[in-house]
Amino acid sequence: MKSTLRSRLLAASTAAVLGVTLAACGGNSADDGKVVIGQSIPTLDNPWYASFSQGSKDMAAALGATLNQVTNPASTPYDPGSQINAIENLVAQQPDVIEIDPTSSDAINGAISEAKSAGVPVVTDGINVSTEVDASVVADNKQGGDLAGKYVANALSGGGKVAVLEGTPGRDIITQRQQGFTGGLGANPAARIVASQIANLDRSEGQSVTENILQANQDLNAIWGASDTMALGALEALKSRNLAGKVVLGGFDGTPEAFQAIRAGQMSFTIDQVPYEMGATAIANAYLLATGGKPAPSTVLETKLVDKSNVGDYLDNAAAKQKETLDAVLRKFNLQAK
Repeated sequence: MKSTLRSRLLAASTAAVLGVTLAACGGNSADDGKVVIGQSIPTLDNPWYASFSQGSKDMAAALGATLNQVTNPASTPYDPGSQINAIENLVAQQPDVIEIDPTSSDAINGAISEAKSAGVPVVTDGINVSTEVDASVVADNKQGGDLAGKYVANALSGGGKVAVLEGTPGRDIITQRQQGFTGGLGANPAARIVASQIANLDRSEGQSVTENILQANQDLNAIWGASDTMALGALEALKSRNLAGKVVLGGFDGTPEAFQAIRAGQMSFTIDQVPYEMGATAIANAYLLATGGKPAPSTVLETKLVDKSNVGDYLDNAAAKQKETLDAVLRKFNLQAK
């Protein structure tokens, strides 16, 4: 609506110089009266973000909106400075609204303020930022951690030793996951944490940290990683000791590789942080703002436990599940597919 062809071409050129990836979903011009939504996400090279992106694109297509999606350079996907450049580029395009998956709770506040000063509403997802936005969408990470802790507590009904792979310090959602896990595990006092170490949401660190933990705790009964990437790294360490499937192993995020490991009996569970639903919900909020609606200031989505009992829904019925989710989000916000 507000965009012009000249400004979009200029922004695309700037993006190329900055190393920002620009992709459009839907039409390539706002002159046809379509709502234009700019979206900044860190990367598409992470399975969670790939699913989030698909939910965003599907919702934009359903609503007949144009989605201009940018990612940070592949070399610095989670760098706030890179995201600030991406957001500024989006602001230059003069979209009707901008949706952001923040790389930091406070480091990109200036770019958000710049967008709002330019009259562009802002929706965020994933984590909350410390400045004012028009709407936010987050998953209940503490609730998900609680689900994980209770799963392990039930699996170790007779008691046992548990190791935790912690995420990078300073990220509020990781802290929430870990607090939730500790609380949920407390349902079984006989299950106790004997090691809790930082593995920085990294697969290789997850493997090396687990190797060290196993060296000191050869009778370990369960491992929980605050992300699937760390849990999958732990799986490699378990495989090297012929312990895959013998130690309760859980993760968090709900990635395709984790689902496959659950089906193979090598992982016990993961927590689905509902990326597809979050993407669809974030764009629904953005569309409402662009069309004069007033979404709730904050939308909190429940996470879901995935184990062998329901993993088939994620692997065999993924397309049907996504369609069901998309329709549910449309109904939730009283929106009609075009």
